Amino acid sequence: MCEMQKQVLQLDPRDNALIALIDLKQGQTVEHTGAAYSLVSSVPAKHKFASQDLGVGSDVVMYGVLVGKAFKPIKRGELLTVGNIHHQAAPFHEKSEEYRWTPPDVSAWKQRQFLGYHRADGQVGTRNYWLVVPLVFCENRNIVNLKQAFEDELGKAGPKKSSSTVRVRVFPVRRPTNFSSTLTASGFCCMKAAAGGRGKTRTISAA
Repeated sequence: MCEMQKQVLQLDPRDNALIALIDLKQGQTVEHTGAAYSLVSSVPAKHKFASQDLGVGSDVVMYGVLVGKAFKPIKRGELLTVGNIHHQAAPFHEKSEEYRWTPPDVSAWKQRQFLGYHRADGQVGTRNYWLVVPLVFCENRNIVNLKQAFEDELGKAGPKKSSSTVRVRVFPVRRPTNFSSTLTASGFCCMKAAAGGRGKTRTISAA
């Protein structure tokens, strides 16, 4: 059962589309959370198939939200493609609310030390780590290219496995552990990561 469950992924319990984690063949039966799905078409890895019959105009739901509409009848276990669904998004709205944060009690660690340095204003700094999480499978290669471009620019690159079309310009800052950075690249959304509160801003552009 565990092995069968690894074949597909459901991102949200409300979804009616399942993601194939491996290549699945037509006629194959896969199981997920106690339900069995007989595939009426082959489903390549990282592609999606319907978990229920969908009529014309039916909603296609992923991440718990509307992502598409069926313009042809789709059978349970059938591959979802641009040949049977088109993009559709639910209306969105903004909301604002007051956020209150209660600092945790850190008295137990008051005498502990870490690898860092003292700033002139009495604060302390340490190394920053960026965690970039692609939200869709197709961005994985872009993340690898961006990583390679940074390593090339900073002189830390190893042997190249493939050529990268991304170029990164890095601008030095006076306080490198206290900045916010904006990344802009072709095929990427703008990302912003802040560390250390107030400080300088540097822009890293990839083109």
